[in-house]
Amino acid sequence: MSTKGAKQPEIQENFSKLIGKGTIQHAYLFEGAAGTGKSETALWLAQSLLCPNYSEGPCQTCHVCQRISSHQHPDVVEIEAEGLSIKINQIRELKQEITKSGMEGLKKLIVVKDVEKMTTQAANSLLKFLEEPDGDITIILITTAKHRLLPTILSRVQLIHFPQLSKEQRIQTLLKEGLTQEQAAVLSQLTSDTNQAIELSENETLTSLIDAMWKWYTHLSKKDEQAFIYVHTDIMPLVKGKSEYHLALDLFLVILQDILNSQISKDYHVGYLKHQKTIHTEAERLSAGTLADLMEIILNGKKYLDRNVAAQGVFEQATLQMLAVMNKTI
Repeated sequence: MSTKGAKQPEIQENFSKLIGKGTIQHAYLFEGAAGTGKSETALWLAQSLLCPNYSEGPCQTCHVCQRISSHQHPDVVEIEAEGLSIKINQIRELKQEITKSGMEGLKKLIVVKDVEKMTTQAANSLLKFLEEPDGDITIILITTAKHRLLPTILSRVQLIHFPQLSKEQRIQTLLKEGLTQEQAAVLSQLTSDTNQAIELSENETLTSLIDAMWKWYTHLSKKDEQAFIYVHTDIMPLVKGKSEYHLALDLFLVILQDILNSQISKDYHVGYLKHQKTIHTEAERLSAGTLADLMEIILNGKKYLDRNVAAQGVFEQATLQMLAVMNKTI
């Protein structure tokens, strides 16, 4: 089956070649930033190894592929942190599971997510198993923090690096998930983690918040003191809790980044798509120094939020400071 549409088609194509040659190793470490397709590729590999209709890739439509996709296949065991860590009892249970023959075949596949969260005892226990694999088993360890793993574990797995997705790839992934073009453009700039972007898109106020941040910027750009009142009347009713306060400021930062990057390149793909013309106008009007000052004010606001300073006060103070900066411009 074609790897078109996969987050990491080259990695999948390489695995297809290994499967064709019968040279799949017993242990791999998938490492890379969040949202680069590590877990998806692990499940794809499980489907490839177990699918009865495999032909240069899993069919993804048979009963086996569907059960793996829904995390219900008995021969694909997935482990992740219980609370803040992966504990030794989880590894012991894994070993017991591995000693059994495959429930529906001879092959088993083990996926350990966020392997860097293993306790020292769990890591040492896993190491012993990696040294002495038992049966037809493929183990996939997944991490975003390779540097936190024991060197002895790193030496016993084949490392597969998952490169960061391009902005265009992230946008296309988000569009396939049903996001609007504007949401996809903004969120792909807000975070490189497509999974996080999808979670953010589920916030019912996202579209309203995107619009609110643009209107806030418009008031500030016009040196309009209504920007201060706008915080109270329009922004604060939209945001509830620290995560949404941060989201609002991050969305405002996207506007400033759009303007700054448009100064560098006219071909820059902005996040605030429907305001692209205005962004280019602002890029010609404002200096890089002014934009840097505005960014510093917003970043300081985020620090104040982390110190549990009242959100409305943070937004109002930022408004006054940004008005002062804008009043110095033409």
